[in-house]
Amino acid sequence: MGSSANTETTNITASPASTHKHPSTNGGDAVPNHSHAAILDRTTSESDSSKKRRTGVLPLEVGTRVMCLWRDGKYHPVKVIERRKNHNDGNNEYEYYVHYTEFNRRLDEWIKLDQLDLDSVECALDEKVEDKVTSLKMTRHQKRKIDETHVEGHEELDAASLREHEEFTKVKNIATIELGKYEIETWYFSPFPPEYNDCVKLFFCEFCLSFMKRKEQLQRHMRKCDLKHPPGDEIYRSSTLSMFEVDGKKNKVYAQNLCYLAKLFLDHKTLYYDVDLFLFYILCECDDRGCHMVGYFSKEKHSEEAYNLACILTLPPYQRKGYGKFLIAFSYELSKKEGKVGTPERPLSDLGLVSYRGYWTRILLDILKKHKGNISIKELSDMTAIKAEDILSTLQSLELIQYRKGQHVICADPKVLDRHLKAAGRGGLDVDVSKMIWTPYKEQG
Repeated sequence: MGSSANTETTNITASPASTHKHPSTNGGDAVPNHSHAAILDRTTSESDSSKKRRTGVLPLEVGTRVMCLWRDGKYHPVKVIERRKNHNDGNNEYEYYVHYTEFNRRLDEWIKLDQLDLDSVECALDEKVEDKVTSLKMTRHQKRKIDETHVEGHEELDAASLREHEEFTKVKNIATIELGKYEIETWYFSPFPPEYNDCVKLFFCEFCLSFMKRKEQLQRHMRKCDLKHPPGDEIYRSSTLSMFEVDGKKNKVYAQNLCYLAKLFLDHKTLYYDVDLFLFYILCECDDRGCHMVGYFSKEKHSEEAYNLACILTLPPYQRKGYGKFLIAFSYELSKKEGKVGTPERPLSDLGLVSYRGYWTRILLDILKKHKGNISIKELSDMTAIKAEDILSTLQSLELIQYRKGQHVICADPKVLDRHLKAAGRGGLDVDVSKMIWTPYKEQG
């Protein structure tokens, strides 16, 4: 799988933050009669010049910045990423693929011309000149924040590789998918085979993850598909929740289809076709129709860096239900059974880091409360299978650790712990370890 561990536990319902205020009309002093005609003439000429200017900027060039009406009914700054002629509207007008500059790329979308405020158009500057001008106006702190946002999830890439990645993946190729009872809007580009380039929507079999261009194809497939759950071994069942372990080598097509599907919601650089090296853990909700995938994580069969998780995803319809935290907890329970400490593969995505920080915080603070702080980093690591470096960074971020006389000392004031626990929010669904039936890969023969 790809290199970014990414868990999605936050729904994208927030709208871009700033709003665009249109110039207000002058409703002030009364105008003397003799100047009324002159003002009308001036207004008319201004209106004409505005129309000419608006017509003059069309079609908008790639790189143009402009204000765009978003689904919240407000205007927000966007940058034009791509354009295409809309032959369906009869007048060959362009539509534009835009990036909301205050937000993650997952909100990028195709928009119609009438959503744009053409009076706010800023002509496209040369990117290098623009970067130079911007950097002169920024404080060092602002620039660091922008840089951190810019490479979000891609810290391993140099600037040239990052540009190449963004160019290749800049436009979502699939707008929506149908999976089981849900139609889901996608977030990112996924490198489906070329024959799917002209598809706006794909239809997935929710059990074997085969994908098709048309609903009728899916309906025919479903009559023949005899799977009612992911292939592989069921290693956990508690109430209506089930977890399946799928070996990428034994179930190669399923694993590759899962990668295509996941990439629509994960902004990685890479999508590995060599799935043989990975195990995939598929979390399902079960009912009388079968086991329906809600999310998954993957891990390498053999990791020299002690990674216990490569990619993680909760599908959008199942977010905010504690499934992301459940998957993280499950990955650590597997590490405990292997007798190892684990850590997620780096770099973490924005949402991935938030989810892991929340998980580490809750687990560590619960133990610190019980032991009243009388416990070492090594003991915490042995109890939780969380890598010592992750424990240290979490406690440092909470200001619960000090460096005294050459060693780290945990400061565990009960009131402070309670405050941090409250801020960390609710935990995910608990993993009932007694319901796990699992043998580590190296012992499977």
